[in-house]
Amino acid sequence: MKSTWVVAPRVDDDVVTQFLYNRGIADDARAEFLSPNWETGTHAPSLFTAMPRAVARVFDALDRGEKIVIHGDYDADGVCGSSLLFEALREIVERLLPPSLVISHDLSPSPITVFLPDREKDGYGVAMHTIERIAAEGAKLLITVDCGIANADQLDRAHELGVDVVVCDHHQLGDRLPAHAALLHPLAPGEVYPNKTLCGTGVAFKFASALFDEARRRGADFPVGHEKWYLDLVAIATVTDVMPLTGENRVLEHFGLRVLRKTRRHGLRAILSAAGADAENVDTETIGFRIGPRLNAAGRLASADFAFKTVTARFPAEAAEAAATLEALNTERQKVFAKAYVEAKEILVKSEKEKVESSLVAVWKHDWAPGIVGLIAGRLVSDFGVPAFAFARVGDHWVGSGRSVGGLHLVEAMASCGDIFLRRGGHPQACGLSIASEELLGTFRDRMSAFSLAHFGGVQPVPTVAVDMELPLEGSSFALVDALKACAPFGEGNRAPVFVARNVEVIAADTMGKTGSHLRMNVYDSNRAQRKVIGFGFGDMASTLNMGDTVDVVYALEVNEWKGKKELQFRIVDICSSAE
Repeated sequence: MKSTWVVAPRVDDDVVTQFLYNRGIADDARAEFLSPNWETGTHAPSLFTAMPRAVARVFDALDRGEKIVIHGDYDADGVCGSSLLFEALREIVERLLPPSLVISHDLSPSPITVFLPDREKDGYGVAMHTIERIAAEGAKLLITVDCGIANADQLDRAHELGVDVVVCDHHQLGDRLPAHAALLHPLAPGEVYPNKTLCGTGVAFKFASALFDEARRRGADFPVGHEKWYLDLVAIATVTDVMPLTGENRVLEHFGLRVLRKTRRHGLRAILSAAGADAENVDTETIGFRIGPRLNAAGRLASADFAFKTVTARFPAEAAEAAATLEALNTERQKVFAKAYVEAKEILVKSEKEKVESSLVAVWKHDWAPGIVGLIAGRLVSDFGVPAFAFARVGDHWVGSGRSVGGLHLVEAMASCGDIFLRRGGHPQACGLSIASEELLGTFRDRMSAFSLAHFGGVQPVPTVAVDMELPLEGSSFALVDALKACAPFGEGNRAPVFVARNVEVIAADTMGKTGSHLRMNVYDSNRAQRKVIGFGFGDMASTLNMGDTVDVVYALEVNEWKGKKELQFRIVDICSSAE
């Protein structure tokens, strides 16, 4: 689908100044944006309304030797947040309590355990059978991480069974809230914590920071700032959960990347090594394309336990073995997804009801792995520019995932569909749901399509590409790359800079990659100097480009390093004929 390019109005010849203007950074905020400050840029954990209650309950449990269960989610945010709290409590126990208290990762008798649900058996969130189980096994405190806020019935049942609950979550609120739980949630009614866009791990980090403060008050010799060593997990989760990298999140990501580059976690170092990533130069792209997919692969195709065991491994050999398992799962995930996505596009082509020219698409197939439906939905959005849903059958029902575009609020949209869900929840731009029957899938698709059509005013949404400024290829330099690095970390809410070069003359164009899916071009810049341009996923254009053609290219400026040699690389974001 052809995109509309929106080039920001030129206000300054300096590229960095133009970038800051485009991001709404005023002159008086420039210095702090370019050099994030921990002291002024983060908020005290104690600002959470329920934090004193939550901290007191944890230490009461530790003092009494009560069993604590940390219930996470099966994605990277849930795994990182559960790992963070588990390790923080392990450290506190080791500093304050007798060494006879052993911490384990299962539901066997022990003071602190972690439970990560199975995508197929348990579904998203806290299942009622899990509550019954942990209560029967003697748990007295349940801490949810990256889930729980939409599970009022389940958590109220926990209270009935004598299990207290602390919720660390950031998802959209459910129809009603748990009546008795301590809610650490930025969007909870009456919550005054300033940052409303923390990820689940971010909330868990604030909780852990408050726990360390109380441990110090009780005599534990944690140095000031010790909790910052956990920021590597916050950095990973903030990116993988697509949280905006603005305000406090930008500060957490900035310092989190610093920690990640020198992480003490054997498991993360093993993941980076297996992925062929340079640990010293880890950035948000490394997280998004190397670390995140491997952590998520465990919960998609097997058990999130594999990811948890990798992150929390205490010995190098243990970490290497666990990381190898993640690597194998990620390779399998790539194969499974590639096959399923071909099938998804075939379904769209063959179906008379589904038109890719419409305002929404929904696909389903009984034998898809439920763990890859979110990937299918995300790719459909990318390819067709409309909100998309994908479903797989699990037992006697269907589980699905949705991705949005064009400002369509998925949670609000689903609320318009009536009571046809077994479960639903998520964020405005990404959601999960389950539906009882294939017939109801059709009903869901039709109602959501109507909602989407109304949202877009009866017109198919047109994807837009935001461009920071026109910049001919010869205007690039290594110095410019270095200057733009100060504007990082890049991601949601602070996208990486992209530029447009007009009337670029093609010298040669060819495909690259095992399947020929990528584009490689040699071109002339305006000074007739040769430049290399690469376009991932643009391989089908190679046959349409001939020597002497002129094209307009939206590009990201990068540095490619190979065998010690560095060169500027122009990565295509979008491309069209200069005549269009």
